[in-house]
Amino acid sequence: MNSIITSVDLFGFGHCCADYLMVLDPYPAKGCKGDVVESLVIGGGPVPTACAAAVKFGLSARFAGKVGADADGEVVIRGLREAGVDDTYMLIEPAVKTARACIWIDPKDHGARTVALDLIRFQQPSADELDDRLPALCRALLVDGRASEACLKALSLARKKDVITILDTGAVRPCFKEMLQLTDFAIVSYELALAYLPGGSPLEVAEKLISDGAEYAVVTFGESGAYWMSKNSAGFAPGFPQPLVVDTTGAGDIFHGAFIYKLLENSQNVHTLSSENMNGIIRFANAAAALSTRKLSGRLSIPDLKEALDLTAEHSDENEPE
Repeated sequence: MNSIITSVDLFGFGHCCADYLMVLDPYPAKGCKGDVVESLVIGGGPVPTACAAAVKFGLSARFAGKVGADADGEVVIRGLREAGVDDTYMLIEPAVKTARACIWIDPKDHGARTVALDLIRFQQPSADELDDRLPALCRALLVDGRASEACLKALSLARKKDVITILDTGAVRPCFKEMLQLTDFAIVSYELALAYLPGGSPLEVAEKLISDGAEYAVVTFGESGAYWMSKNSAGFAPGFPQPLVVDTTGAGDIFHGAFIYKLLENSQNVHTLSSENMNGIIRFANAAAALSTRKLSGRLSIPDLKEALDLTAEHSDENEPE
């Protein structure tokens, strides 16, 4: 264990994997065959990709997760280093196999993808494996809730030091409500929202997330945009549909990295954000996510800061649809 840990803007803790991306044309129906016309093996995972995006936009970031002592683990760690994300506190466990995501992409259906996550012989980090110092030595903490006990510990340690806490989870996981009670910003997709509150509208889901403990709730709605709510206000920030979509992998993760960048750049107290501030933060995140769909993979598709700012500015006068 290192004796001195420098502070960073963003500390991310959660799932990491090697992404095996394949573009298939034609995209096969069940029981049929298709040709791979392009492929790529690269580091993946929601939180590490968000960290990579935050670094590209100008923040410093550190990520901790677990990999095996195998080739896929090397892919994950190399990807973090290439993105400028501190990997010093990665957990390398020879007894486990690094998680692998097999991603099939349909180029004729707006980059739609099918993901199979291989967790055979993988073990999530335990709470004891998380260095207690890391969640406190940052301005913002991002967790995905997968290693639920460890994520709960990270949120608790961060909250004690007034670190901004962000929860990005793709499913309703164990300890979800307990994590919400330690979360400043809960950001979920509408797919998760439907599982959390079946039949609920995005704003109804956001209201439930807040009633269950989150200070702010954001429900993303794909290319359409994102709804948000706080205890005092609510809004909608429209998205930026792209004319040509290559791959949607990582778009949501880049949304989170962009959201955190803009949140930390904002001079207003994060606990008293105005509607204008929240809309501006989410508009920028929407723009970054939209631009990321132009290239294959989440990591290689992170746009430049200027691109995202320019796209946001081009549509600054758009309002919530009637």
